[in-house]
Amino acid sequence: RMSERSRLLDLADRAYKTNAWCGASLLEALVGVTPAMAAKHPIKGGHSIWELVDHVASWNIVVTQRMQGETPTVPAEFNFPPSPKPTPAAWRATLKRLAASHTLFRREIARFPEAKLGRRRPRTKMTWSVLIYGQIEHCLYHAGQVALLRRALGKPLPS
Repeated sequence: RMSERSRLLDLADRAYKTNAWCGASLLEALVGVTPAMAAKHPIKGGHSIWELVDHVASWNIVVTQRMQGETPTVPAEFNFPPSPKPTPAAWRATLKRLAASHTLFRREIARFPEAKLGRRRPRTKMTWSVLIYGQIEHCLYHAGQVALLRRALGKPLPS
């Protein structure tokens, strides 16, 4: 039988890396995305792939900080950081930030007391497990958006 912590770690990895039940994981959705593709805004008023990747990384960090007992503020420039000039080096740095934030999030899940998962978070009506599952769902939500943006750019995911 899988423990709650093991289940959370498994789902976090599936959402980020591979074998998500609903389709492409975030990394699978990003395969073949170039800096130029990542920077485009094919949907008027929508975010770019680059902005979504940075956004997921930011929220991995925010949720990790909350799990550590901090109460981080989330200014707009952290929620959706401004994208740099779309160069290969800048795109690699953004993907490296995403990977590092996933590693931090995953490490905090592994460390988090399992007995505390069902307890309410301070000053909220939400449990710790809802926060963690929510971030995993958030990653998948944006993986789906990346897939749609790829389609809008004429570069859909391979079937």
